[in-house]
Order: sequence, then C-alpha cells, then structure tokens
Amino acid sequence: MTALELYKFVTSNKREYHWNEEDVLLFISIYDIKEFNEMLGASVLDEAGIVCNMKDGYFVFRMNDICEYFGIELLDVFTKS
Repeated sequence: MTALELYKFVTSNKREYHWNEEDVLLFISIYDIKEFNEMLGASVLDEAGIVCNMKDGYFVFRMNDICEYFGIELLDVFTKS
C-alpha cells in the first residue's frame, strides 16, 4: 500500500478519522473492509494480523503501526484540522 492509495481510500468516500495524540483512528464501514483488506495485502495479516475494534457497523484501526509498516507518514494522508 502506498500513501497515495491510502489517501484515495480515505478521501474517496470521506471515511471518518480522528487524531488521538500521535496516532490516527480510522473508522471503516463493514461495507468497505474488503477493499481495505485488499490494500493491506496478505503478508501484513500472515503472522499476528492487525488489532482493531469492531463496533456496530464499522471497524476502528489505529493507523500509526500500519502506516509505519508501509513507510507512510501519517501527515501525508491525514490532516490535523
């Protein structure tokens, strides 16, 4: 996954996210989770997988570790305004 791919994924359907100190919480609808999973690729999920919180109708991911794995700076994708 590249910063541009992630940026397009976040902005294309105005996916909700919030800054939490030095991390970003990304909220992904259950309808969009397959697309996000495909962007990550199987190798990310091979070992321990990715920790997330499942809520009613969406998943919440802490993006710092995910972005770090792919060499993506959080500020390249997520604005702080």
